[in-house]
Amino acid sequence: MKITLVFLGLVTACLAHPIEFHKDPFRQLEEVWPTPSETRIASGAPGPEYWQQQADYDLQITLAEKKNLLTGTGRIVYHNRSPHTLRYIWMQLDRNKYTPGSMGHQTSEAPSLGKMPYDSFESLLLKETFDGGFKIDTLTDDRGGELKKRVVDTMMRVDLPQPLKPGQKFTYRIGWHYTITDSRTSWGRSNMEKFEKGGKIFEIAQWYPRVCAYTDVRGWQNKAFLGRGEFALEFGDYKVAITAPDNHVVTATGELKNPKDVLKPEWQERLKKAETVKTPMFIVTPKEAAVNEKTRPKKTKTWVFEAKNVRDFAWASSKKFIWDAVRHKLVTNQNPVWAMSFYPNEAEPLWSKYSTHSIIHTLNVYSKFTFDYPYPVAISVNGPVFGMEYPMICFNGPRPEKDGTYSERTKNALISVVIHEVGHNWFPMIVNSDERQWSWMDEGLNSFLQMLAEQEWRANYPSRGTPRGIIGYMTSSAQRPIMTNSESILQFGANAYSKPAAGLSILRETILGRRIFDDAFKGFSQRWMFKSPEPADFFRSMEDAAGVDLDWFWHSWFYTTKHVDIGITNFTRHILDLQDPDNENKKAKEEKEEKAQKNVVAKGNKRIPKYVDQNKGLKDFYDKKKDPEVTDADREKYKKMIAGLKSNERRLLKTKKHLTIASFENKGGVIMPILVELHFENGKKEFHTIPAEIWKKNHQSVTKLFVTGQPVVKVVIDPSEQTADANNANNVWPPQIDEKSFTLTKPNKSSDNEMKRDRAKKAAEAKKKAEAKKKAAEKKEK
Repeated sequence: MKITLVFLGLVTACLAHPIEFHKDPFRQLEEVWPTPSETRIASGAPGPEYWQQQADYDLQITLAEKKNLLTGTGRIVYHNRSPHTLRYIWMQLDRNKYTPGSMGHQTSEAPSLGKMPYDSFESLLLKETFDGGFKIDTLTDDRGGELKKRVVDTMMRVDLPQPLKPGQKFTYRIGWHYTITDSRTSWGRSNMEKFEKGGKIFEIAQWYPRVCAYTDVRGWQNKAFLGRGEFALEFGDYKVAITAPDNHVVTATGELKNPKDVLKPEWQERLKKAETVKTPMFIVTPKEAAVNEKTRPKKTKTWVFEAKNVRDFAWASSKKFIWDAVRHKLVTNQNPVWAMSFYPNEAEPLWSKYSTHSIIHTLNVYSKFTFDYPYPVAISVNGPVFGMEYPMICFNGPRPEKDGTYSERTKNALISVVIHEVGHNWFPMIVNSDERQWSWMDEGLNSFLQMLAEQEWRANYPSRGTPRGIIGYMTSSAQRPIMTNSESILQFGANAYSKPAAGLSILRETILGRRIFDDAFKGFSQRWMFKSPEPADFFRSMEDAAGVDLDWFWHSWFYTTKHVDIGITNFTRHILDLQDPDNENKKAKEEKEEKAQKNVVAKGNKRIPKYVDQNKGLKDFYDKKKDPEVTDADREKYKKMIAGLKSNERRLLKTKKHLTIASFENKGGVIMPILVELHFENGKKEFHTIPAEIWKKNHQSVTKLFVTGQPVVKVVIDPSEQTADANNANNVWPPQIDEKSFTLTKPNKSSDNEMKRDRAKKAAEAKKKAEAKKKAAEKKEK
């Protein structure tokens, strides 16, 4: 029975941790990845039977500014394109996280209670009482019949009146309301910011009950929203009517359908002019925004937006907004794209200089490396949310100081966050990965493209996610593999953003090369436009297009917490023995002379060889070591050997090539190509890339032969720091001698007195401890 239990335990461990169970980094990952099917085929592409659901929304929402209250109604059409019959629909109620009893709140770990700011303490107390969750007012079918529901934390199951068969659709209606969180006391992806001088900015997301994704991989994605793992959604068409105070400017996902009803005539004229200009221009000027924010609303206006084939919808509203825009034409796309920014005067002059320009730059670079931006508009909004993405619109936080000045760091922060959040339109808004399960599939891929865009913005831009920058994380103990569920990640930013980006950079620059990588990455992106890929689809697709087995790379970089540390332990130069006795004799004499020059000692005016005999003392080195004699027999033997060689064999004896064998070790565990720079006697260098497959038979140590035209005097590994190698000290042979300077100081009387006082103090403390210890011992004895 014990044997059976042990065996079952071993099998369970193998299934639960297949990568850890098999230590071979070159073991194929086919046994780990899902088995290919007609839904997702072995090449990493969607198969002929691939399917996904669709959810269309017709929503009406009203903003009550004074109460920070949203009230909405909606009509949802759910299309069952799966081959399965469904008996219920799961919906996401993300706002329920902002309730005292939510799983997200209850499972949050205790904060540090050392020196806590007042607003942080206020936020901590407010979380125990504030209720920002959804209140479902009505839930009916399209004819008004009440539907049964069951709310489970941030999820709601809607029971269908009858089973929904493949190919059918179901229409239902829902009404809800909730209180918007305040940025002063609550962090979130959707928030309200109140200004000291008056006025608010509302950045609104996760504001309506959203249909969960239902896929071939995991059925309903109904894991609770705890805060880290973001969203899994279906594509659909949206029509949204937003009712806000009449002095507000509203922007949103999609296209504004009633501009004449909500825009002033001069704004409409400027918007028309912006279609033809080449640089962003103001639609609402800073002066108009300053005047407008002092007004009070008289009534409301309803802004109507429509968006086709999007997975979500977000919007922003404020009386403080400046608005600039330009209609930008992509190089390869016939349809121009509106690039727009909305921001308060508090964001100037930074935002008018860089926000919309950063949008345009992102549209150009991302389209080049993936596919043309397919939507009609791309928007950046400044407000309480530092950085968050939605289809066609994103929220970005950096602002200048109150006097309008800003540092280089703040400027770069704005450029980077706009690139990153606009870039999320590609991943995951179009290449629709499951964020609730795998954060790296959107954050990591997007951070990689962000780095490419930043380097095209300006050379030597301070990008994150570089191989050198990820070393500290990869050598830390507090980490888990990239292939970890979003809610279980340690050091979230490094794990989900920087490490995947650095890995893809190494794959592009060092392993595959830019041409092959760019073709494969673009192929994956285009295969999965408006579809939902999984990690295995990405891995397989990259290998399929590149024609290279990369399982060793995925294994080391994505499935383990090991790091890169490849060192060189030795190298030897090998000289061809020509077997010519005269040549050998001459060489022996030269070596002997060189050794004699190195092994002499001075004695008076003479230099005497330091050949030491333990019994007789100094002896004459030359008397003891006589030169070997070359005989005629030796020469005759050599002639016969030469005569017996073929012409090509004689030529080989005259070769002037130098053979060097270098020994390498893998101390970090991550498999990586060995990048070798050979240094020669004449000062020149030669670079070699040894493929990672050299580690196939021995993962810890290998040797490599180099055939060169000059003698090798030094070997350097990864001289350009391309591979995230954590230890440069073992990357050079012969080892470099460290040089460190030191200084001499002359002690003064004051320092001497301080030292004496310190010694006396330490002695008194030691005496006191000894007496206390003695008393304790006496007391214990009594």
